Amino acid sequence: MAATELSRESLVDRIYEAALVPEQWPAVLGTLSALSGGAGGLLFTSRLDRIRWTGSPDIYDLFNEFLREGWAAINPRMPRMAALNHPGFIRDYDCFTPDELDRDPVYTGFYRKRGLGWVLGTMVSVPTGDSLIFSFERSFEKGPVPAEWIAFFDGLRPHLARAALMASRLGLERAQSMASALQMLGLPAGVLASNARITAANPLFETLMPEVAQDRRDRLHLTDVGADRLLGEALERIARRLEGAGAMVSSIPVAARKARPPLIVHVVPVRGTAHDVFSRVASLVVVTPVDQGAVPGAMVLQGLFDLTPAEARVAAAIGEGRTIEAIAAAGGVSRETVRSQLKGVLAKAGVSRQVDLVRLLAGLAMPGAPPAQAGQGSRSA
Repeated sequence: MAATELSRESLVDRIYEAALVPEQWPAVLGTLSALSGGAGGLLFTSRLDRIRWTGSPDIYDLFNEFLREGWAAINPRMPRMAALNHPGFIRDYDCFTPDELDRDPVYTGFYRKRGLGWVLGTMVSVPTGDSLIFSFERSFEKGPVPAEWIAFFDGLRPHLARAALMASRLGLERAQSMASALQMLGLPAGVLASNARITAANPLFETLMPEVAQDRRDRLHLTDVGADRLLGEALERIARRLEGAGAMVSSIPVAARKARPPLIVHVVPVRGTAHDVFSRVASLVVVTPVDQGAVPGAMVLQGLFDLTPAEARVAAAIGEGRTIEAIAAAGGVSRETVRSQLKGVLAKAGVSRQVDLVRLLAGLAMPGAPPAQAGQGSRSA
């Protein structure tokens, strides 16, 4: 068997291995890029509002810069590639004239200033509705990717497409497994995709829909207006974390209504092996009911609402009916310190008054709480 055939066979094996182990994609992309004298390989989705991507180490930081500085939003490559609808790999000159390349702001303002300017790429559709782009960059001084490499990469494209299909299906199965595991613990749970909509949910979570939660067109919503605002902020933090900004676990209180006790909705970012280009899993939503008539202890409150230890002690004391003066005296601090800590507790608990905090911790319905918004649909709107 020829050396080139052995090399191709090895590449195909590695492509399918990456479908099962997403952490392998950067190395595979780097190998494919090096074969054509490239400067780095990328794999990303066509949804630039919630982009998911990975890349070989030699171009990872550069693509982060490309996204951070907003070049992706005006990049002409993907629209031109999509318009061609070509079932194979293409080069720049297949999409642009030489004059267009010399005048385009992305090519002149970003690619060429950083020594790049040529690409070999293809677009692959997957069942999630996204299009995945495999892109192999090449330095400008080397000139366009030689034509003979198109045939070689086209021979690998069916394997890349099948690997993408396998990975997207495995991603959905992982999401369903997450929700099922929490069902066994008695916890309602939903798995959100990068567009903040539900991609999997266990039966316990579905019983909360549509009264408590509704999966609408833009994102998952909570019917409690105040809680929904906090959820929106939490999901936005997670979205920014996917593009390089910070994010944290958020715990959101939902007031009691009639026969239903108060709930705490935990929003947890999904990272590492569970989050990759194909899985679309961005966060996990877990719901914890608050037992009626029993004020949670300080340690429980700290976990439920992301409180500092001092804030948790103040919250527990307030729930037990103690005054600010008594709390200050017991802790050996000033009343102003306790008031400041209480202010932090109210903000994190999503309430504005001390009496509402007491009701929430005691598992009572909030005064004037609106009825559930019926008739807006459960899984989709």
